Amino acid sequence: MLQFAPIKIEDREIFERHSYALGEGSCDMAFANIFCWAHLHNPEIAKWGDFIFIRFGGVNGKSHTYMEPIGAGDNITAFKMLSEYVSSLNEPFKMAGMSANFAEKIRSSIPFCGYYLYPKRSQFDYIYNADYLRTLSGKKLQPKRNHINTFKKLYNFTTEPLSASHKDDVLKLLEEWREGKENADLEAYESERKTIIRGMDNFEALGLRGLALYVDGDLAAFTYGSAINNNTFCIHIEKGSSRYERSFAMINYLFANSLPSQYCYINREEDLGIQGLRDAKLSYQPIMLYPKFNLIEIIGNEDKIEEIKRSTEGVEIAMLWHEAFGDDEEVIDYYISKIRPLGKSYILRDRDAIVATADMFNFVGSYGKCSYIYGVATKSDYRGKGYGKALMKDIFECLYRNGANRCMLIPGSDRVANWYISQGFSKVSEQPISLINDYDYDFGREEGDLNTPQYRVINVEEYLAEYAKLYPEASFSVTVRDEVLLPNNATYRVEEGYVKKVADSECNNPLNVSELFDAYPIKEDSYFMVRMFR
Repeated sequence: MLQFAPIKIEDREIFERHSYALGEGSCDMAFANIFCWAHLHNPEIAKWGDFIFIRFGGVNGKSHTYMEPIGAGDNITAFKMLSEYVSSLNEPFKMAGMSANFAEKIRSSIPFCGYYLYPKRSQFDYIYNADYLRTLSGKKLQPKRNHINTFKKLYNFTTEPLSASHKDDVLKLLEEWREGKENADLEAYESERKTIIRGMDNFEALGLRGLALYVDGDLAAFTYGSAINNNTFCIHIEKGSSRYERSFAMINYLFANSLPSQYCYINREEDLGIQGLRDAKLSYQPIMLYPKFNLIEIIGNEDKIEEIKRSTEGVEIAMLWHEAFGDDEEVIDYYISKIRPLGKSYILRDRDAIVATADMFNFVGSYGKCSYIYGVATKSDYRGKGYGKALMKDIFECLYRNGANRCMLIPGSDRVANWYISQGFSKVSEQPISLINDYDYDFGREEGDLNTPQYRVINVEEYLAEYAKLYPEASFSVTVRDEVLLPNNATYRVEEGYVKKVADSECNNPLNVSELFDAYPIKEDSYFMVRMFR
């Protein structure tokens, strides 16, 4: 039976021995964070073989929440043991802040009928290349360099390594900050103040490292943090006085330059879902967002899980988009919040994880509707296993039921274009198109000459009927083969502006559905989004 006890400063050595062995870069793996926020989270620690376990909560009748097992051994066995222990307490099993590596192990190793696993965007850490923060090089960080230069011109400043001796100046700055914030959340302020006091009182014992920035003998800003592992340093606290312009930018820059070169990465922790904080962290151009996952036991939490599913779907899709397309978070957030709700979304899951997604929009041109498929993405380790094909089949069948006769998309590469041909799409058209909408969102690609689509006939009879009306002089028979939409498999006669199905014996012109659009194209220069259908 596990024996949990309140975490103590003496636990730092065993914690870091196990956390360094695990090798994850999460801010949750900083002992100083766990210890200094103890008044809020009530952390407890237990030892088991080559692992330690950390849990939070358990106060006022509330159940506990656990971190992933910390250690370098068989963490799936450790997870199962922990699950059995929690079950013996008659508590729901909850785990928070799990790394992507461990979440993937759980998905692939544990029968998942009893748990729901989901990403928590507000808990994602912001990871930066330390050299970028030391030099602020590049066009995107030019505004930060301007801030530094402004501070240097305005103030006569000095710096000192932060230590426990700076406690009085630190508390004075905090009080000044509180007095300047009439609408500040005082409860949150007092909680953070307690955290900082505990950090300052145990500065050396926690292995903290910081910097104090003074202007004419007055503390203008301070910051401190601790190492997570041998190459990643985590910033825990950063505060600046509003009386000094650009003090935050300056302390950030100076502290990054004061860190030993062994730290290749700097973790600036989470944004807690606070938009202003998120914008500030994004403005420094993180090289990655460190994803973290939560787990909750299904039994007794069904309603809560449905709520979580709705709130986290966008997070999973954003992660998948970033992996598939490399778009930055601002672009993805805009698309998911503003554009995606206008269309119909398709999702495939493996257990609880979204592994493939696509969206469909309805554009209208001079020749009527032509549904546009956009954002087709499959998780990298699920590619080549039929998930993309299954997703396309769902889309085609939905379009067929809704009366569409064709759809289109813009392939991202020649390799992708060939895959779409295997799904019934035509070759890439030579004629570029424009996709215009009220939100000024570019559904194509930035280079106009690359906005060349592929088309897919959805309902062959309806498509040929449209073609016959446009070209009443056309006269031909064609036998169509479609491996996905089986009702399309027939022989069709086009004549005098009409189409009808005829016996196969009347035709010696067999075409795969992917060849149909190329043989009998209905093309136009541009499409205008006028409405959506779901």
